[in-house]
Amino acid sequence: MRTATTTVLVVVALWILLAWFTRTVFPPEQAMRLLTWGVREAVDMKLTNAELDSAGNCVETPDQLAAEASETLGAPVTVEECTLARMCATESLSDLKGGSDDDKNARIWVAINDANENNGGDIVQCVTGGNGFGKQGSLRKYATGRSDPTDYHLALVRQCMGGVTPDPTGGSTHFLDKYGFVTPGTHTYDPAVYAAAVQQWTNYGWRKVLTIGRGLEIWHV
Repeated sequence: MRTATTTVLVVVALWILLAWFTRTVFPPEQAMRLLTWGVREAVDMKLTNAELDSAGNCVETPDQLAAEASETLGAPVTVEECTLARMCATESLSDLKGGSDDDKNARIWVAINDANENNGGDIVQCVTGGNGFGKQGSLRKYATGRSDPTDYHLALVRQCMGGVTPDPTGGSTHFLDKYGFVTPGTHTYDPAVYAAAVQQWTNYGWRKVLTIGRGLEIWHV
């Protein structure tokens, strides 16, 4: 009986010591990283909290959001890294679009390839069109307004930029979300709208080379 009581007291003491140690020596985010090391390096900690205007565009500039991400992370985050992470977070926002790492890595690599081929390697110019973060459309090629990136998006970006994650797209510069084509004014997938987009891209002489997850199509120009 005495042995069992002693064991319980020792366990409780160790638990209290660990709780004090992690909170005092390590901030909560860092403690969580240690506990999950080897399973997942990042913990989905949101890096920025961008303010959007009525049109869905970010009030802050890419430089300002990169600075905010650096402060949140406690380590430098370049504007290029922050830009790709925000694009990745926004473009792959919904589960309908897939959401897997393969899906995200393909989007990141397409943007990198696009910047290298069409913008002299300038990732920020390629992704934002020089118009800051916001909705995809005439002002910018990629959607970057809706979703703040997390440290997990940043980790994926760094693995791609560093060559740790190889390019699965074969150097392609365009992607198309099949289930992003909806009936105007709704969120319902419309196969006719999708077919029209495919026909248009085919008429350009582009060809689909890969499909990833739930309808993420990679096109070679």
